[in-house]
Amino acid sequence: MHSWKNAIRIGQNIQSFPNNNFCPWLYLTMDIEKREIYRAIAELAYVIAKADKGLSVEERAAFYEIASEELDYESWAAQSRFELLDEVTHPSIEKAYNDAMHELKKYKDHFTDELKEKSLLVLQKMAASCNGLSANEAFIIDRFKKDLQHL
Repeated sequence: MHSWKNAIRIGQNIQSFPNNNFCPWLYLTMDIEKREIYRAIAELAYVIAKADKGLSVEERAAFYEIASEELDYESWAAQSRFELLDEVTHPSIEKAYNDAMHELKKYKDHFTDELKEKSLLVLQKMAASCNGLSANEAFIIDRFKKDLQHL
């Protein structure tokens, strides 16, 4: 039997999400495939954020805001992955991109056109959020657009 406290222990720290928008029952009810797709979107956003001079405080805040806007109530899955990448694992840009694409390929049957559009929108907003679109960010977005065609 799962209580909401167990969901938080299984899931993520409620204090790590802006406006405490974590809903414990969503952790238990969100399907695994969609959760992994949202986490992959976060990894791609992390790649965009790191593409220039590293991840800034402004980019971190921008991601949480963009995720909340675009991914709605299920944004916690993406936010938790972004936080993990930023605070714990610190993967290279290439590794994070490849890991994200691996997950998207793994769950391609659940990666709908709507989710594809949403993921591209998150990346474009992330790139535009701080200091506008750089050449590195544009390259990553173009690469992602090409990779999307094969999913």
